[in-house]
Amino acid sequence: MKKISFLLLASLLAVACNRPVQTTEENAVAGQEKVMAIGDFMEIAIDSLEKEVKIKGTVSHVCSHSGRRCFIVDSAGNHSVRVEAKGNIQAFNRELSGMDIVVSGTVKEKRLYTDFLDEWEAKVKAKEKDIEDGGKHCSAELENIQSMRNWMAKNNKDYYSIIYLDGMDYDVVYDSLAN
Repeated sequence: MKKISFLLLASLLAVACNRPVQTTEENAVAGQEKVMAIGDFMEIAIDSLEKEVKIKGTVSHVCSHSGRRCFIVDSAGNHSVRVEAKGNIQAFNRELSGMDIVVSGTVKEKRLYTDFLDEWEAKVKAKEKDIEDGGKHCSAELENIQSMRNWMAKNNKDYYSIIYLDGMDYDVVYDSLAN
């Protein structure tokens, strides 16, 4: 009887405070780390290396060869994060493209140094003559390399930083509020 009275009192207090009562399942989720939007994650990413985070985004691409990598983007398409399949993730299904997911993982960084960019650029220029699509693929690669060099100069760095996640687990997000 005390248990029922306590639950009734808690429910009344929640209504009086205009807050819904959380179920046990909601409490379990509330105790977990906060799910961040990709834009928010990008602001703290460099300070979060080797830390576990949860981020939500839309799958824009799943690598077709092995499915061991996917890319998620924010709703505006301004930011993208590469997610590597690790932990409980064997591979990402191609059917995930266009779906929203929440990924739990460890923040990692890969640095591309000037000598790597020099070698990459030389290889791209060497194969530029043999590429299909009139060299469009090569020109995109060369533009990416130049963009990386511009970032390095602007930020006074001798490397280009790529932030990504070693994804340990993910869940598909189904919008229960959809009309």
